[in-house]
Amino acid sequence: MADPKARGPSAADVTRRYIDDHPSVREALRDDLLNYTSLARLIGGATEVRNEEAVTIACRRYQRELARGTPADAAIARVIAGSQLQVHSDIALVRFRDDPEVLDRLLGVGRRALTALARRPLFEIFEGTQAVTVLCEEPFLATLLAEIPSRLRLLVERGLAILAFRSHDEVAATPGVLAFMAEALYRRGINCLETVSVYRDSIFVFRSQDVIPAYQVLSALIPDGPTPPVEGESPGEQR
Repeated sequence: MADPKARGPSAADVTRRYIDDHPSVREALRDDLLNYTSLARLIGGATEVRNEEAVTIACRRYQRELARGTPADAAIARVIAGSQLQVHSDIALVRFRDDPEVLDRLLGVGRRALTALARRPLFEIFEGTQAVTVLCEEPFLATLLAEIPSRLRLLVERGLAILAFRSHDEVAATPGVLAFMAEALYRRGINCLETVSVYRDSIFVFRSQDVIPAYQVLSALIPDGPTPPVEGESPGEQR
């Protein structure tokens, strides 16, 4: 006799996994906008589960759970409700080659230029596997480009904006917060140039044509509306 523990996932497990892997299906199911029989046939055709009745039952049960909300959903909602949405306009993005010289020169810029200014401008550095990305205020761009040879540049974009959620400490221990925000933007077809999570900040970078719709989408996530936007304080900088 086969060992029951060796059996594969159940029809309910496969159904939930399929729905969770397709956000648009999950959202429509949560709002009870799908025909369960049609959904069961779709899942059956995409998986190895052939028991349509079992899949239909699993869809109905999962819909009731989604409608009630899960503890994970509640945790995400609490984090976002306590967040502050910050706006930073007139931002430039510069992408450099991943070269040790770049990092040395960027550190030099920080030591010489930034410390001499009365107000700390937005100046963020993110090192990827193939490039180093810098976000800075446009008035500081000329200073930055003068410090690093053009042969090390890959891209320069101006006229951008940053929307940053500043949350409480619990955001670091709450899975799905950044994904929840990104999914809201995806559903509206809004492109984000850069996305990064830095401690309590969830940072999104947009081109000018996407800033207003992105702000409308992200501010709508906060139940009572966002607190007045803060200008001039860098995302990632903690008080």
